[in-house]
Amino acid sequence: MKVSYNWLCEYCDISVPPDELAQMLPELGMEVDDIEQVGGDAVFELEITANRPDLLSMLGVAREVAAVTGTKLKMPEVSLQCAGENVAGRTSVEVEAPDLCIRYTARLITGVKIAPSPAWLVERLESIGLRPVNNIVDITNFVLMECGQPLHAFDFDKLRGGKIVVRRAKPEEPITVIDGTVHKLTNEMLVIADAEIPTAVAGVMGGRDTEIGDATTNVLLESALFLPTNIRRTSNALGLASDSSYRFERKMDPCGIDWGSARAAALIAEIAGGSVCDGVIDVGQAPEPERAVELRPERVRHVLGVDIEAGDLKTMLEPLGYGVGPGDAEALTISVPTFRQEVTREIDVIGDVARAYGYGKIPQETHMHVRAVPVQKIDAVSARTRTLCVSQGYNEARTSSFVATDVAARFRHWSEEVNVIRNPVSREEPALRTSLIPLLLATKQIQLSKGTPESAVFELARVYGAASGRPEERTCLTLLDDAGFASVRGTLDEIFASFGLTEKVSYAEYGDANLAEGQSAKLMLGDRLLGIAGTVTKQSAAAVGLKSTPAVAEVDFDLVVEVAVLERRYEPMPKFPAVKRDLCVVVDDAVTWADIQSKANSAVGELAESIAFLNEYRGKQIAAGKKALAFTVTYRAKNRTLTGEEADAAMMTVAETMKAEFQAELRA
Repeated sequence: MKVSYNWLCEYCDISVPPDELAQMLPELGMEVDDIEQVGGDAVFELEITANRPDLLSMLGVAREVAAVTGTKLKMPEVSLQCAGENVAGRTSVEVEAPDLCIRYTARLITGVKIAPSPAWLVERLESIGLRPVNNIVDITNFVLMECGQPLHAFDFDKLRGGKIVVRRAKPEEPITVIDGTVHKLTNEMLVIADAEIPTAVAGVMGGRDTEIGDATTNVLLESALFLPTNIRRTSNALGLASDSSYRFERKMDPCGIDWGSARAAALIAEIAGGSVCDGVIDVGQAPEPERAVELRPERVRHVLGVDIEAGDLKTMLEPLGYGVGPGDAEALTISVPTFRQEVTREIDVIGDVARAYGYGKIPQETHMHVRAVPVQKIDAVSARTRTLCVSQGYNEARTSSFVATDVAARFRHWSEEVNVIRNPVSREEPALRTSLIPLLLATKQIQLSKGTPESAVFELARVYGAASGRPEERTCLTLLDDAGFASVRGTLDEIFASFGLTEKVSYAEYGDANLAEGQSAKLMLGDRLLGIAGTVTKQSAAAVGLKSTPAVAEVDFDLVVEVAVLERRYEPMPKFPAVKRDLCVVVDDAVTWADIQSKANSAVGELAESIAFLNEYRGKQIAAGKKALAFTVTYRAKNRTLTGEEADAAMMTVAETMKAEFQAELRA
């Protein structure tokens, strides 16, 4: 924002030259990016933070300067003389979208004469880079920069039906704005219309049809308050920005509506010779009373490290617009001015006390306290998981949370619903990812285009779904490997073993249109879904331009963290040798390895150390509808060497169990 030194001096007695003032402004929360000499004036280019819209005006900056220099803010006197009939007899305002238009006021000034602005007004506008247009437009711009309240002047005689309608735009409704560009509007945008067509994009830019021209004699003056988020969305969507929209996008002073309207109407009557109709049309919510906040001197001392008496606090805060009511030594009642909408808590007021007191006076500690903080479980599990993945040859990927709607709909094993953002960063990617798998497939395609034929990547990040209409987030670990399903499962097994989950995780059949039939599985932790794994189909791969079909897996990492065991238990090295026995059984196709493993575990006996899958076979020697599953059982005793006869006897029990449970045939 540009601030004129000469203009600023009209509102407070500044006793320091511009270069010294430039040194003071950063202490007030306004960084000075540049100082430019314009004639006999110095113009500051200030960087104003988003939480201080009160500083987007000359009066706002002057208030801060007056407070720090010990002078008094000189508010302009508004002497508004009304004459003629009441404005309600000449026009009306209908607000059909009260959720987007919080308040709308209108004044009518008749008999104005359009002419160039007086020299003092032209000088003020040109000093901050604004081009003079005519006396009416220049007055609205002057008041905007003076107090921060956006205004708009309509040629009243060009309003069809002689009234204002504040409504949502119709889909594809066109409007030509004052810069000459034509825009198609949407139903989410707010317009200021007359009885037939839009005459302005609310809070953003006026329309060409009702702009002030040389023939204008009657002016309808708008001063309003719109929903900031809607103004921001509309401005971004249309690619239109203005000084008004920049301010409306922030929390404006609700009481500035009346002062700005009266100030502009008085200046129009004075400069353009108009007559202000009696009264004002006011539709919408009345301004809320000033917010009360309790301020404790003891809390100020605790936060700032300095003792400030209650009387001194009052002296510091009142020049900034605060009201300091009755209180006691323990707490003061502070009324927050309406132009400070961001001040809601005691700590916010203390921040202003620090500025008024002077940051340079606040003592600094010369030593720093160091306290050991234990590592959180999720951080420890994440770090170990990343190390394991990298050790298995995977590279970590980082993908965007925003995706196209069709991408979000491809893998929805966590959620059937897709979250679509109302105000997306990109129109092409309006949805939140429901799975990381499509994004890793796209990453694979990018790597392929760069000359990397084989990939092994992983990502540890959040995905976003919904349950019963409510947004739901979860952290997922997702793997993609060109080496196939066995490689992906091997990495998962390493991770599960590292956290003591090997015996708790089971694999079951899983059907998904994105994964190849017979080459997919769901991972279960008890009766809870832990994740999915499998080989992607040719169709899913082709959707991102891939000819190969890599294997993928996605695991609910929040669930892994919940049940992970980080402590490693010491077990001594075995003193006695192990005895291994293999078994191959022919079973129905419907029987899974998980079924075989479960029944074998109950039959192997106490001497069994582990059961491991070997292979699966279908072929000419196996009847149709059957398959051969081979597995190995490792036996070991802790206090002696097992004999072959003991291992054979134990394995016979397993074989008999397979026959009884699955009508299995033993295969040599």
